This record gives sequence, C-alpha cells and structure tokens, in this order.
Amino acid sequence: MGALARTTDAQIDAVCEAFTSVSWPLSRDDFTALAERLGWQLKLETSSGVQHRSGYHVNLPTVRSLVADEAIAQVVIAVSDKSDDPGALRSAAQELQSSLSAHLGQSSGAQAGDPYWELANGGRIWLKTVPKKVLLVVEGQRFADVERGEERLGIDPGRMPGAVDDTD
Repeated sequence: MGALARTTDAQIDAVCEAFTSVSWPLSRDDFTALAERLGWQLKLETSSGVQHRSGYHVNLPTVRSLVADEAIAQVVIAVSDKSDDPGALRSAAQELQSSLSAHLGQSSGAQAGDPYWELANGGRIWLKTVPKKVLLVVEGQRFADVERGEERLGIDPGRMPGAVDDTD
C-alpha cells in the first residue's frame, strides 16, 4: 500500500477559512473572488456550474461547483489522488479528517462513515470517500438545510430518488 498524495494541511485550512467566513447564499461574483484567493484557476463556467483547477498536488486537481438560483450551492474539491487502492484511500481520508478536525473541531456527525462539520454560517463541510478518491464537499446553507431536514425525518441518505418500494 503506497501513500496517496493529498492536499496539505495548509490548503485544508485555507479552504475551511474561506468557506466558514462566507455568507450564504454565495453569489457567483463572491465565489469568483473566493476561488481567486484560494489560487484556483477557472476552467469552465456554465449556467449550472463552475469548474476550476485547484492547483493542489493531486493527480486530478478538480473543483466542481453547482449553481442553484444563481448562487453557489455546492462545491466539490478533489483532495486526494485517484487510486484503486482502498487502503490508501482510507489512510488519506483519516489524515484529511485529522486536518479538518484541527481546524473545525470534532465532526458534527457522519453518514455512511463520511464525517461532516456544521458551520456557524449555516453551511456544512463533508469529507467523502468515493470509490477512487477522497472529496471535500462544501454545501451552502440551502443544501445543508435540506440534508438536516431529511436527517430529522429519518430519510435514508442512500435512497434512490424516484425509486418505488414494491416489496409490499
């Protein structure tokens, strides 16, 4: 098992600082300024999202942002190398979780083993391990409020939208 490249603690700190200090909803212009402060380079902008190259030393340094009602609703940042090695991914995720906890404190909770931190500004930061890499997902207040509401209602986060339960 080889160690994967991942974002540095300083980069994690900068992302945390940037997103804990914003006000939601985050306008496109404010997000553009935030991305510039973080050193991200614009790759593509559409009506539904914005893509950047983070410049982080991972093999796919992507940042993908979702726009809803002309505001940034979610930002997904690749924070580890892409890999087929689940052990290396777990190790990178543990290191990244330690870095996030050093900046944000203990996680507020977890879903499917992925920890999240509630932000004082109403947003939420997730550390998600997907099959081939580790992602940092920042949700604006609107998306975070939907997640919190579903959690209160006991709605399964792994459900398939529109799926019909025909087991009756």
